[in-house]
Amino acid sequence: MNNRILLGMSGGTDSSVAAILLLEQGFDVIGITFRFWEEGENHHLADAQRLAQQLGIQHIAYDAHEVFQQTVVQYFTDEYLAGRTPFPCAVCNNELKWNLILQEADRLGCDRVAMGHYTQIATDNGRFFIQEGVDPDKDQSFFLWGLRQEQLARIIFPLGGFQKTEVRKMAAARGFTYVSEKKDSLGACFCSGDYRPFLKSQLTHPEEWIYPGQFVDETGKVLGTHQGYPLYTVGQRRGLIHLNRQVFVKEIHPSTNEIILAPLQSLYKSEFIVRDYRLVDEILFSSEFDTVTRIRYRKQNNLSRIEITDNSHLRVVLDQPLEAIAPGQTAVFYRDGKVLGGGFIV
Repeated sequence: MNNRILLGMSGGTDSSVAAILLLEQGFDVIGITFRFWEEGENHHLADAQRLAQQLGIQHIAYDAHEVFQQTVVQYFTDEYLAGRTPFPCAVCNNELKWNLILQEADRLGCDRVAMGHYTQIATDNGRFFIQEGVDPDKDQSFFLWGLRQEQLARIIFPLGGFQKTEVRKMAAARGFTYVSEKKDSLGACFCSGDYRPFLKSQLTHPEEWIYPGQFVDETGKVLGTHQGYPLYTVGQRRGLIHLNRQVFVKEIHPSTNEIILAPLQSLYKSEFIVRDYRLVDEILFSSEFDTVTRIRYRKQNNLSRIEITDNSHLRVVLDQPLEAIAPGQTAVFYRDGKVLGGGFIV
């Protein structure tokens, strides 16, 4: 492999320090900023360009608005209209961002690519694995289960072995104080707050999808009226209806515009189906409860057994029941800190 590397630069602390470290390691770094979604002045792009100029590296701005809208935003909208809870970061990573940066790397003659993710890459028996980052509060392995072997062979994650506090100190120590003090971005890049106003803005005729319907209990008894099924998610307990007991959204039925409410114990399941999965290797799974499954980004590990049913579906059998398994979200499979694969919950 040659020494040229294409680095995704968002303008934030992490990708900025990644650029500094790669230069110090002797790489010929080119920076690229993907313009996926922005409103008003793009401070992130300006910051990335400023740092690239200070470091003396080439920088490219890539306008990906249209493909992002078609690939990620449209998926986000379609999932809510189907009564599911989308996870746009998984689609962006699997279908868009990494494909784009590797495509551009080929065009620019870069054998390697990098991003400022807090995750690592491990090798075992000739296979590449996403490995949890050292900082448990910043670990981003959960989002990267869809990366393929040929992609992992070309990727470097300079920050995977560091804590976020160390990364900020490294920036300050090298004279990049403004980089070290930047705030972290939160939520989806195009919808960081309440998703409902954004969803409505994406619909040409929102009234065709979002209109009053019925809350019902598990027996079908009507409990009250809701504002429209796309405005609710499985597991939700706030903003529902005033009863003399606590209830949660158990199921969403788009065809009837009904939402089933139930007590928390009714939301527990011992198994679920995953579609459109991607695995490092099917041989890694057995009939034993030897795999950790996460269905949420933050600190949730569930011992499980993975049963592959066909080319597009598998069954996750849990050692202990788990509540609020939301259709549309992702399940990611781990063992010893390594990501074995993942997929979308049916």
